[in-house]
Amino acid sequence: MKIDRVYQAPAVNKKRYGDTIVTMLSDGYLDASFELLNGIEAIEAEALLENKGISPLPRMNINVFVLQIGERTILVDSGAGGINGWGGRLQAALSAANIDPLDIDTILLTHAHPDHIGGMATSSATPVFRNVQELYIHENELDFWRNDTIYVSSNDKFKKNANIARNAFDAYQDRLVPFKNEAILPGVQAVPLFGHTPGHTGYLIGNEKDSLLIWGDIVHFPYIQIVHPDVTIAFDSDPTQASHIRKILLDRVATDQLSISGMHFNLPASGKIHRGKNCYILDYDLWSPSV
Repeated sequence: MKIDRVYQAPAVNKKRYGDTIVTMLSDGYLDASFELLNGIEAIEAEALLENKGISPLPRMNINVFVLQIGERTILVDSGAGGINGWGGRLQAALSAANIDPLDIDTILLTHAHPDHIGGMATSSATPVFRNVQELYIHENELDFWRNDTIYVSSNDKFKKNANIARNAFDAYQDRLVPFKNEAILPGVQAVPLFGHTPGHTGYLIGNEKDSLLIWGDIVHFPYIQIVHPDVTIAFDSDPTQASHIRKILLDRVATDQLSISGMHFNLPASGKIHRGKNCYILDYDLWSPSV
């Protein structure tokens, strides 16, 4: 007998950083393959997870964030929206978090891969979040996906991804805010983390004493790439730069004991990095019933 997929209740986690309430949401997941990783064999990756008591299934959670800062309600990425059968649980998670999609007035994009922008627009370039007034994206990222020279010389897979990105950009064309400076909004600082894509960007939320870095796709498999930061993934535009940035950032957040979260953490949660004997270690924060 075939058993249909059974979903968990929407995963929601709220935390406060300074004057900002950050709601961490799961859009669901996508199933990948350890064969996409470079620098580690699939059998080694599976063994590493099993030794930690973690399922060796190459499944990546897809996280999305909502920031409530003053009168702004800001969405950071939008999940996959069901593209390729990935994710698609954001609207249910927003409802569970008591967040009305019509209240979202701003979107920040870490980058424009399908699992980050698929939930933003319909296939006919209609905005899902109709009341958004500004959509922030690093100018390098926007230029990359709209570059016709790159597009025409690329394979079909890249063109498919570029079409998804272009469709999302077109849906919010009159609201696009390309940026290159780090100070973009009160309480939000853009952090350039180029390598995974040409404009891959993290966002630092809060203040110096109490802040969270949403680091986008610095890791896709946290328990593998934090222990082995040299390991890259086929989705990286520039694997060498992506690995270099990952090492620099791991050193920074471990030294500063900065709270971090990412789109492919194993659950919608924040955490901290500390140094082990020969590697970095991720410790997820405990869930709290109040903020």
